[in-house]
Amino acid sequence: MLPIKHTLFLVSGVSSFIIFYMGIVNFLTSIEESTGMILLIFSVFVATGTLLGTVHISTSITKPIQKLAKNMSDFSKSNKMSEENQVKTNVKEIFELNENFVSMGEKVEKTINLQNEYVQKLKDMDRKKLEFSSMVSHELKTPIVPILGYVQMLQKKNFLGELNEKQTDAVNEIYSSTVKLQRLVGDILTTQKLDLGKLDFNEEELDISELLNVVIKEFKPVADTKNIQLISDYKGNEHIFTDKDRINQVFSNLVKNAIDFVSENSGKVIIGARNNPTNTEFFVQDNGPGISAENQNEVFKKFYQIDTSTSRKRSGSGLGLAICKGIIEALGGKIWVNSEENIETTFYFQVPKNH
Repeated sequence: MLPIKHTLFLVSGVSSFIIFYMGIVNFLTSIEESTGMILLIFSVFVATGTLLGTVHISTSITKPIQKLAKNMSDFSKSNKMSEENQVKTNVKEIFELNENFVSMGEKVEKTINLQNEYVQKLKDMDRKKLEFSSMVSHELKTPIVPILGYVQMLQKKNFLGELNEKQTDAVNEIYSSTVKLQRLVGDILTTQKLDLGKLDFNEEELDISELLNVVIKEFKPVADTKNIQLISDYKGNEHIFTDKDRINQVFSNLVKNAIDFVSENSGKVIIGARNNPTNTEFFVQDNGPGISAENQNEVFKKFYQIDTSTSRKRSGSGLGLAICKGIIEALGGKIWVNSEENIETTFYFQVPKNH
């Protein structure tokens, strides 16, 4: 695309050449030499005038237009009006165009500044809400500890007196509900710390084989109760430098979900790892009902539940996978899921070998 300056010079150059050429032709073909000379001189003056006129037009029209175009381009990148390179012109249309642009730019700039102020205020409000809810969650967590302690004391025979069958059932229910409440408060607190960037990470050397054995040992009693196969698929001896407790927390969330979703007596959960040049890839695979493609894009969102019906069989806050995502990304890695409905589901997460 040719700039207007080049277009003007091209047109005027061609016009000047044609005028000059016609002058030479008239000079050579004219019967009277004086008439031919006059026509030649006239054509030279016209051609020269055309070129000079083009220069003048270029100076008075194309330069302001170029400046205006540059100002518009700069504004589109920075959203700020520049005091430099102001357009000066005597051409009415260009002057009005520039005035309208300046007026529009100032309004846009004010609108953007106002929008940024509102966004900052909303961020401050969100931060304050997170800090407040974090404080509330922490305060909720504090009384749960003695409640659990006393309930456990009541569960011990003859420690605080003998309980009959109904009392024992009631105490067991209190214990179960308190543990769920403790887990929920813990999940909320962890999520808020991730949002505020205040979750602590302690990096240390991690033996992958040992980690998988710990996870197997933790969940084997539950898996055996439901007659679910819990298998480790790792034969290496790799060590990485990362947060052992947080990786274990991610594994625990994923394995717990897998055990909850597979069928009793036929369920199978496989955990493992693969070594890559710059990272280690962990996975948890199960032969449960699978996750639809639509839900796969949503499972890592906070409070998301695949089964949202009031009669859903599985409890949970919907924060587990969001916490996993937050932890892995904070460690410099990534997490994702691949699933085929009614076949299998595999959750993968990668962490750098040296974060």
